[in-house]
Amino acid sequence: MKIFRGVVFDMDGVLVNSEPMIRACAQEAAAELGFLISDATYVTWMGLPSVQLDDAIRRSMGATFPMEDFYEEYRKRWGRKVESGKLLANPGIETLLGLLKKESVPIAVATSTVREHAIETLRTTNLLTYFDTIVGGDNVQNGKPAPDIYRYAAGKINVPTNQCIALEDSEIGVKSAVSAGLHVIMIPDLVAPNSDVRKLPAHIVASTVDAADLVLELITCGI
Repeated sequence: MKIFRGVVFDMDGVLVNSEPMIRACAQEAAAELGFLISDATYVTWMGLPSVQLDDAIRRSMGATFPMEDFYEEYRKRWGRKVESGKLLANPGIETLLGLLKKESVPIAVATSTVREHAIETLRTTNLLTYFDTIVGGDNVQNGKPAPDIYRYAAGKINVPTNQCIALEDSEIGVKSAVSAGLHVIMIPDLVAPNSDVRKLPAHIVASTVDAADLVLELITCGI
């Protein structure tokens, strides 16, 4: 039986309930400026690091899209949602993190979000103190779906990638973790996994609670 000794978490959509909020803020900000971001368009941006995200937005929205004004409007709306207490840890996540810490299982975050912003999100949702390391999209040269961020995060917790479990919610993230050699659990968030994702070597579960149960099952086999 394969032994797993570490867990690496994506953040948005896995640790916290942020993806629907991010989408809503983006769509509202664009609408304020006279543009429409469809759900289908937004899905193509999910999981991308900041530089690639900027490029993807420009390709999707066209040369006349006012990027600086869009980001300013987005930040206003995001700040209001956070201040109103709408940003929360996903169900079952804090219990899972507590049990992993109790068993001294090394745990990391590997998120496309800039590290400084990720730390603030995790602090806001009372999850920051659980993690041994936080890796942001700005900490690696090649973001998801390249394997770099998962390899780096596994190295930071001193666990070989083939002994790490990754929790992801997006196609881009799953491809990144699989390429890095981690054992992947996918919790689809805003979009159902397509046929390409279903061909990848990953568990697909319905909720973060189900994912937590599976992580504990896999980890405790080696304790």
